[in-house]
Amino acid sequence: MDSVSSAIDRNDYSTLHADVARAIKSVNIERKVNYASRMGQNGQRTAKIQPRIIPFFQKRISKYLGVPQMAFTGAIGSFVFMSFLGMLLTGSIPGIITTGCITAACALGFFQGMKKYDLAKKYYQYGNILGEAEYFNIADLAKVALKGDKEVLKDIKGMIKLGFLPRARLDSTETVCMVTDRAYEQYLGAQQDRIAREQRESEQKKAEMEQLKAKNAEYAKLPSEAISILEEGKEYISFVREINDKIPDTEELSTKLYRLEEIMNRIFAQVKKDPSSADELHKLMNYYLPTTKKLLNAYVELDKEPEVGNNITQTKLEIDAAIDTINMAFENLLDSLFQDMAWDISSDISVMKTMMAQDGLTNEGQGFSAQVVGMSAGAAQAQAQIQSQGGAQTLTKPE
Repeated sequence: MDSVSSAIDRNDYSTLHADVARAIKSVNIERKVNYASRMGQNGQRTAKIQPRIIPFFQKRISKYLGVPQMAFTGAIGSFVFMSFLGMLLTGSIPGIITTGCITAACALGFFQGMKKYDLAKKYYQYGNILGEAEYFNIADLAKVALKGDKEVLKDIKGMIKLGFLPRARLDSTETVCMVTDRAYEQYLGAQQDRIAREQRESEQKKAEMEQLKAKNAEYAKLPSEAISILEEGKEYISFVREINDKIPDTEELSTKLYRLEEIMNRIFAQVKKDPSSADELHKLMNYYLPTTKKLLNAYVELDKEPEVGNNITQTKLEIDAAIDTINMAFENLLDSLFQDMAWDISSDISVMKTMMAQDGLTNEGQGFSAQVVGMSAGAAQAQAQIQSQGGAQTLTKPE
């Protein structure tokens, strides 16, 4: 078929017979394979060459598809067109309309046949380029075929419409064409994975936005110093967790670092609740935490080295012991952050007991007068103020 098509295009049939004979001979070649050395016999077996499977060639399409249609409609159209000219000369309106419509229909049929013939030629051209590919990129095929992307896409759509490629499908962007069911199923799987991935990313971004929104709303009520301490504190907590991940859980230091992380979280949580406590954390942020970070970095570096001699072992033990001291100090710091709260609660309890005794609600009311006499001048004044205002104020915290 290639030889015949080429001869027609060149209008040269001198080599057509030889080309056709050579093509037929190449298709029917049989290879003689000798199995005597492997099977211990003197004989030969004949093996036929398996034809090359090209997925693009899903149907056998004649390269001359549309030629009969062009010939038929062209001949009839030519005859009717002559009749149409005759009707124009005679002035017969019905004849002009009839022959004009037939001529237009024949012209349409001729161009449709020409389109089919052109697509049939391109069908084999594209298939030979693609070879065994089950899917292809429109742009890649256009580049090899020396055509524009839009032209190739239009050709593929035309082939699908005419039934040349019954299993072919284009992707959603019309940039990739799958010519087999297997390729299309893989595409659907990839699409589902992409949609799921995009959904996860969207949900993650939404969660991050919600967290950022909550964080901004929470930080809006805090002074700048407290915000700075909280942000820096998060970095130190993340650092301790990262170091702990590098240390085996079997080591005692790992347990101590879990405790250190918990104490630090509680310290900064208290700062968030009570921003005024940030004033007490200057030395923690400027010296204690940076020094702790330095010690932990040194431990990780030493842990990578083989323990040759006593220096490495002794230094690691000293750092391990230092973490105990750091944990104890940070616990005491955390406890001190609640001192004001403890004083306020103690004062509230003391005032409440005094008011209950005064109102005769507890047994301590009998000794109330003696208690008043024994109170300091400042406390007596506060007590009198409570009586006059109905207990609306509390005692000041003790010095």
